[in-house]
Amino acid sequence: MLFKHIPKLVINTLIAIAAIGFVDATYLTINHFQNGTPPCFVGSCEVVLTSAYSVMFGIPTALYGALYYLFILICLGVYIESHHVVTKQKSLTLVLATTVIGMGMSIYFFCIQAFVLHAFCQYCLVSAVTSTLLFIISVFVVVKYRLPRDLKS
Repeated sequence: MLFKHIPKLVINTLIAIAAIGFVDATYLTINHFQNGTPPCFVGSCEVVLTSAYSVMFGIPTALYGALYYLFILICLGVYIESHHVVTKQKSLTLVLATTVIGMGMSIYFFCIQAFVLHAFCQYCLVSAVTSTLLFIISVFVVVKYRLPRDLKS
């Protein structure tokens, strides 16, 4: 996929949202490794964060989330800093493709909370919102800034 120039506001918005997600997921990861449960003002965080779904392959799901957001931040940093068009295009394409995965995982974990655990974690919901926003903005970028096939050559 090739794209027209993406406005700084769009890129900075993606960075801000990914940074919020990264802080949220990192906070949960630290709490997991400290065997703690963060304070919960809305929902039942302890039920969610201590469930069998809070760990995959022996690794906290929050750590996967932190790595997801970090990857997006790195790719956006490459997009901003690179002066090479192909590198910019590839880094942006990686961001857009990765948000599809993030959205899918958010839907999965939201369904686990809603239909299996019957409990919600406010931190997990923040992650779901940030993943959803990243996905929506990515779809917007593809629709608005993608070059038509006949202009790529």
